[in-house]
Amino acid sequence: MEFEQLIRLVETVAASGLNEFDYEQNGLKLHLGKKAPKTVKVSGAGAANIPVEEIPVTVQSAQIPAGVTAKTGTDVVSPIVGVFYAAPSPESEPFVKVGDRVESGQVIGIVEAMKLMNEIESDVSGIVVEICVRNGDGVEYGQPLIRVQE
Repeated sequence: MEFEQLIRLVETVAASGLNEFDYEQNGLKLHLGKKAPKTVKVSGAGAANIPVEEIPVTVQSAQIPAGVTAKTGTDVVSPIVGVFYAAPSPESEPFVKVGDRVESGQVIGIVEAMKLMNEIESDVSGIVVEICVRNGDGVEYGQPLIRVQE
């Protein structure tokens, strides 16, 4: 199975009503599963379990250089599904912060996928105006990691 096929399969399962999906072919075994939605217990008349959807959070910093607008710019996106790390180690400074200048090819973070650490490089040069994910967040293919004003 090629990477693009795997990504399409993950996206299709994520968009479907399926909670789990198993695939096996030529020795390749794949298990995909969704986390069950959280529920809230209500007691009294008309009590029910109400599913509560998680609300995605975008992290923004208040310090944006003068003359740069946070709503414009180019997103640097994750090329893979995994866990985002903003620094090379917990004790280290982040690769980039809002207001930093980045160059094309500069490492802006790490995405861990299947126990492999993948350095993510910016494909544009400019000023970082927004950090879109937090350290340790799970990221999807194509999800914005940072926004750069060219």
